[in-house]
Amino acid sequence: MIKNINELFDEYNCFGDENTELLIQEFIEGEEYIVNTVSSEGKHRVTLIWKYSKVKTSDGSIIYDIMETVDELSLGEAEMIEYAYNVADAIGIEYGPVHGEYMIDEDGPVLVEVNCRPCGGTLAPEFLDRISGQHETDSILDAYLKPELFKQKRKMPYRLYAKGVIKDFIVPYDLVADSTSIHYIGKKLESHYKTVFEDISLPGKSFIKTKDLFSSCGLIYLVNEDHYTLQKEIDFLHDIEKNAFSLILSEKSEKANVLNVDYGEIKPLLKEANTYGSTLLVSDEIFDDLNVKQVTPLEIDNVTGNYDSVLINVHDSLQNIKGEEITRIFLNSISHVKKGGFLFIPALTYETIPGGRKVVEGLIKTLKLRIEVPSSDYDKIIIASKT
Repeated sequence: MIKNINELFDEYNCFGDENTELLIQEFIEGEEYIVNTVSSEGKHRVTLIWKYSKVKTSDGSIIYDIMETVDELSLGEAEMIEYAYNVADAIGIEYGPVHGEYMIDEDGPVLVEVNCRPCGGTLAPEFLDRISGQHETDSILDAYLKPELFKQKRKMPYRLYAKGVIKDFIVPYDLVADSTSIHYIGKKLESHYKTVFEDISLPGKSFIKTKDLFSSCGLIYLVNEDHYTLQKEIDFLHDIEKNAFSLILSEKSEKANVLNVDYGEIKPLLKEANTYGSTLLVSDEIFDDLNVKQVTPLEIDNVTGNYDSVLINVHDSLQNIKGEEITRIFLNSISHVKKGGFLFIPALTYETIPGGRKVVEGLIKTLKLRIEVPSSDYDKIIIASKT
């Protein structure tokens, strides 16, 4: 332990300052929470409760994953709220906000840290209004300027209008990235409020493996009245993070694969797709003998209307373009599948993409299409439908 402490004094903190002091705290194993309160005339009122979910990495680091609002108390959480009131009393708070972080272990609630300030984390007033119908600035002003209104609100039960979640993106290893597609993906989620991400406009942006809160590469804010939809979208983001990380950070070294293309393999699939009705072919190669709507990837932005089937057959055009542009082309192409229609993507296309099949499947799921069970009639073809 002494050796580890001495090593920390040789390091710099997250603000770039040399470590000159260290605070050593007891290790507590349990659930971690945020309890935000506002006080007026020594009376305290909860404005919002958050709960952290963390993950343990292979090297033993415990890192932030998501932070979600608590709308209904579980066992032991009411005692924590009472404990938070006692903390506010103990530090002499009579007016204004208190941001406290607590853990609940087998012995009950424990204080981790407390500050007489609003909660951080760039929580926009509009985001908090969606969740609880108020934000802390409102409550703070009431505490000082409208004490009678504050007293009335204290009598109201704690209720939330919607559930809020903040997801930290976890970088799995040190890498150099040149693009991100998460802005495109986030905006397609029903629960999306905003995405905050590291500036990646300059080429060759370095990211280190996430080991703490400050080494996350970005955040996505979600809010939804429908808890089921919100949870599905959280699960989807976890799936992308685990299986298609190229959609979050596309590495500079990742290039589209160069394949030997046999256009003859595409024609039978295209004829099959055309049996479903109107067909859109997004392709590097334009076929003269097929009566379907055909466009190149560069022309996809000009397409209007939806189709009974969409077939994406691109490869050469994906060379030397960034991952976020590939994402834009695919999302735009997939969006033209009509309700009840089908999408076909052959291996000639998805094997060209950095990250391969799972990345393409991630884009399909972004637009809420259903990935179908593969047909034995075709080998290595993604088939999806819009229900």
